[in-house]
Amino acid sequence: MKTNRQHSKLLKTRNVQLQKLGLNIRYAELGNPVNPTVLLLHGVPENLYAWYDIAPVLARNYHVLAIDWPGFGGSEAFTDMKNHNPRSFANVGMDFLNTLQIIKAQVMATDIGLSPALIMGVENPDRIGHIVVMDGIPFPTSAYSSWELKSFAQKNSIRAKALIKWFPKISAKIAYNKGFYKGSNIPKEVQAEFLKDGYNKTTQNAFLSYFQNNAPGQTYLESRIHEIQQPVLVVWGKHDRFINAKLGELLAQKLTNAQLEIIDDSGHFVHMDQPQKLLKITNDFLALETLKRGE
Repeated sequence: MKTNRQHSKLLKTRNVQLQKLGLNIRYAELGNPVNPTVLLLHGVPENLYAWYDIAPVLARNYHVLAIDWPGFGGSEAFTDMKNHNPRSFANVGMDFLNTLQIIKAQVMATDIGLSPALIMGVENPDRIGHIVVMDGIPFPTSAYSSWELKSFAQKNSIRAKALIKWFPKISAKIAYNKGFYKGSNIPKEVQAEFLKDGYNKTTQNAFLSYFQNNAPGQTYLESRIHEIQQPVLVVWGKHDRFINAKLGELLAQKLTNAQLEIIDDSGHFVHMDQPQKLLKITNDFLALETLKRGE
């Protein structure tokens, strides 16, 4: 019997309370837990549903976990908004792995997830394996950023408040029109979840707080970037109009063991814009870690 009902793109989620920090975190879990673990860290304006095309395919060979950052999606925010920053988010990532008793994980991260992923790697070399990062700002510089991102980082910026707090629907339209190479292809049900976050005051505050408390974590990462010994795959959209691909090149140069991949026909949201190309290079890259572990 034929049906017109389409399979939902929304990942199934559950919640867990972190052992150390006590935050209630929403996450998705896919794949067989006996397989190597891959932790997915989202950017903005997104939540864990952003991995709608990536997570199910990775789950064929990996144990896949995707979390909502504190204050985003279905995760509880920090009481002190200043804790929405790269170093605190790195602590959240490790606390989450500890809570689920995950001994070792590979990490894939985009946008604001980039710095926490690399900090997790430098601080936990025995726990974090291969790392894939995309289109984020690891260093305290605005030279490669669009005017929107520069506004977010400015204290009491009227532009930032307008984009995040006053006109979330308009700012979301700007983000997706500008963030894809040739127009957004986000499924309507996923986009509805993103927009719901956009109207959520907790998410708005966490969003702004992260950018305005970003610099110390970026400075910290820059001072320790040379210590990262794990292989790192740096992926960038060639047509990223939020963060210039030259920053990806700079990041790859500063890392000890990096592979750089520029996706020609992609914008900022590589994981949603060109998921098949991202999956191809990611699977090849992560397979090396699996072979090393003899799995």
